[in-house]
Amino acid sequence: MNFDDILKDIGEFGPLQKRIYFLLCLPSLIVSAHLVVQVFLLGVPAHRCKIPVLPNDTYAVQSEGHADLIAAWVPPPSIAKKAYDECSLYVNGNEDISNATYTCAEWVYDNAVYTNTFAKKLNLVCGDAIKIANAQTVFFFGVLTGSIFFGQLSDIIGRRKVFYLALLLELATSLGLLGMTEYAGFCVLMFLLGSATLGVYMTSYVIGMELVGPNKRIWTGTISPLFLTTGQMFLILMVYLIRDWKYNLLAVSLPGCLFLPYYWLIPESCRWLISKKRNEEAIQILHKVAKTNGTTFNEKLIQELPPPAPQGRVWQLFSNKTLAGWTLIIFFNWFVCSMSYYGVVLNTGNLGGDIYLNFALLALVEYPGKLLNVVLTDRVGRKRLFVIYMFIGGLANIATIGPIVKGGDDFHYLLIGLAMVGKLCITAAFGVVYIMSAEIFPTVVRNAGMGSSSAIARVGSMIAPYIAKSADLIKGDVGKTIPLTLFGAAMFISGLMTLILPETVGKKLPESIDDVVKLKHPAQQEKVIVNGPENDGFQQKEDPDSTKL
Repeated sequence: MNFDDILKDIGEFGPLQKRIYFLLCLPSLIVSAHLVVQVFLLGVPAHRCKIPVLPNDTYAVQSEGHADLIAAWVPPPSIAKKAYDECSLYVNGNEDISNATYTCAEWVYDNAVYTNTFAKKLNLVCGDAIKIANAQTVFFFGVLTGSIFFGQLSDIIGRRKVFYLALLLELATSLGLLGMTEYAGFCVLMFLLGSATLGVYMTSYVIGMELVGPNKRIWTGTISPLFLTTGQMFLILMVYLIRDWKYNLLAVSLPGCLFLPYYWLIPESCRWLISKKRNEEAIQILHKVAKTNGTTFNEKLIQELPPPAPQGRVWQLFSNKTLAGWTLIIFFNWFVCSMSYYGVVLNTGNLGGDIYLNFALLALVEYPGKLLNVVLTDRVGRKRLFVIYMFIGGLANIATIGPIVKGGDDFHYLLIGLAMVGKLCITAAFGVVYIMSAEIFPTVVRNAGMGSSSAIARVGSMIAPYIAKSADLIKGDVGKTIPLTLFGAAMFISGLMTLILPETVGKKLPESIDDVVKLKHPAQQEKVIVNGPENDGFQQKEDPDSTKL
């Protein structure tokens, strides 16, 4: 007897469960927008140095005289496809026959793409351009910290309270950014926002999954990530219509106020209540669920639940040579998936063309990327499907070298098409690596393994901004090829390494570290029906708490 048996008895996904689950999915729209809004908050418009003798200088050419002044003061660009040198001026307005230049301290910006961004406000260009990547990394460090802090806190004070606390923090920090004028303060709030967004998504996901029966989790586990993609589409609509960073942030943050009544609408996780011996509260919730499902709940079933199993430690993942090797490969896969996913998002501005259209197309391909797994993971197999995704996506990213170097509008659609294939594959691969990892780690260390994998993934996302920014630091077409080439190479290597891992489809979940040997030698492994009663077609969700650190 376990808690899933109770859910099977009273109803796995009835009206009340559906209503609660839908409510818990809605905050993902805001979470997703906050996860990637930095692409536009820290967007850098086309720019050049401000002409010293022209107090009212603008980027747009106002007259022939203005054009002559620009030509006299601003050197020609050293990079093709740039209108001007972005960081230097001629000494004395090119009156010096040596054509000597100096680094300027003021800039004017093109308002065609962005009206205002935080990067423009603080002039995060030229020598300060690296500060953009620093701020993005601070944000993802906040995501890592939030996954650890809120994950542990939810075990202590409950999922519901932590969800609401993270929700309030997300709302406060996102609105607090509106008044920020200093870089250091901006980074502090970005760190807190990163922590809060992960806290909201993680706890809402866990509450929802813990209220759904095992036979329905494969669908609910797919629906929730689709809300994240929809959140990106909501963001791109807002930033396209509103080109000012403050109003952009306000537009995607204020809807968070709609979730303030959730404290009274969302119940606590029954699993957590039972683990804390608060059985009466859990019984009340289960009776409500049973009533809406037209069933009855036998309270005696609570007494038949076994005590919680002792949690394994991270070091146990390396206590067996086979498991240790597989663990390192799984860690690398999570690292590459996260680095490549967020790297592709942050690299959107380097693709050329309309950044809003590029971002929308790269977000749209996430829908098929997430839905494909529902159809293919059982039919093709976890390992084989992951390898296919990583090979195709890696090759697509590497192949972008051609259209980038060749250049020209004729090749732009090919570049975007290849980038879309890469984004689709890494999105789909991220879903598969979760399933595959949960089915390889033995039950005794599954939480430790999944938590550690998640932490490693956050490290990958922290590195992604620097790789994406390398396009600006190295300059030219060569610089623009580097981010996607590195992501593609990492994906290809990840796919090769995964060939060492065992196939887990149709196999029983390993309970102990000794059972890992049975995965290595399939003849020793007892097969099960993937959608049968033993694993209910959702092996990776045996313990919903495995989503936390």
